[in-house]
Amino acid sequence: MKAKLSPWGNSQGIRLPSSITDHLNVKPGDELNFKVTENGVELLKKSSSEQTVKKLAKEIIESRMAKSKPVSIASDPYTEGNVNYIVISVDPCKPIIREVAKGTANAYLTLVDAKEAARDIIQNTINSAKKSLADLRQVGVEKINFIQM
Repeated sequence: MKAKLSPWGNSQGIRLPSSITDHLNVKPGDELNFKVTENGVELLKKSSSEQTVKKLAKEIIESRMAKSKPVSIASDPYTEGNVNYIVISVDPCKPIIREVAKGTANAYLTLVDAKEAARDIIQNTINSAKKSLADLRQVGVEKINFIQM
């Protein structure tokens, strides 16, 4: 694909073919990032990191949910059954427990083990938030309130 460099005020510019703008999913007014590499220039759609993280989290959750089933009632959550349990923790404040095929990587053998892992994820998140608040107070941010667990 070729593009011609043209004068544009005191600068120079190129027009992007629609195949590139379609691929990047950009429209007039959107910001783009350029990255100089040893092979040339890389053109990237500028997106906020929060949007990117949310989109990625949604994709991961949807993928994991498609490969698992809701947890059914376990007569004894301490025993191993014909399924394993996986904890989806993309959002550490809302871990999700789902049933997966026996032998799935990173899955727990019992429902109790999965629940304990989910509880640990939430507790670690709370501890991390408390530490972050303490660190903020060290630099003079005094009026932050949080619920102590």
